Amino acid sequence: MGIIPIDEKLQVSDELSDLILGLITNSRLKIPKLSISSLFLAKLRPGMDPTVVASTVTSRFPEAGIPNGPLQDGAPNSLEIYTNILCEEIVGAIQDDMRVDLMVDFGQQVTSFGANAGGPIVTQGSNLTPWIGTGVGV
Repeated sequence: MGIIPIDEKLQVSDELSDLILGLITNSRLKIPKLSISSLFLAKLRPGMDPTVVASTVTSRFPEAGIPNGPLQDGAPNSLEIYTNILCEEIVGAIQDDMRVDLMVDFGQQVTSFGANAGGPIVTQGSNLTPWIGTGVGV
């Protein structure tokens, strides 16, 4: 036993960690899954543009009390320049370095159509093992 007695009123670390975990869990946005038609239409998306992202961020500077445009003495706004550089690097990393790994569970139904000299062929079945694929961001 220690020299200084333990004050039970100060033993609140479990309650504090539960509170923080609850706040984090409750603040997460629930995003609905995309429909099949939305996934097909995703090919029409223009992709990320660092200039658009940077201008959207700098247009929101007043919300944080940050001035837009040149400073009062006419000097360039270094925070806007930094934002442009940051957005260019982030979008560049997404477009050049990003990788998406995916897995298809075993048992997925497969239907294929084709033809040969004997006529049309239709096959049905399922994959026996999980399939792993890799995609890139463009």
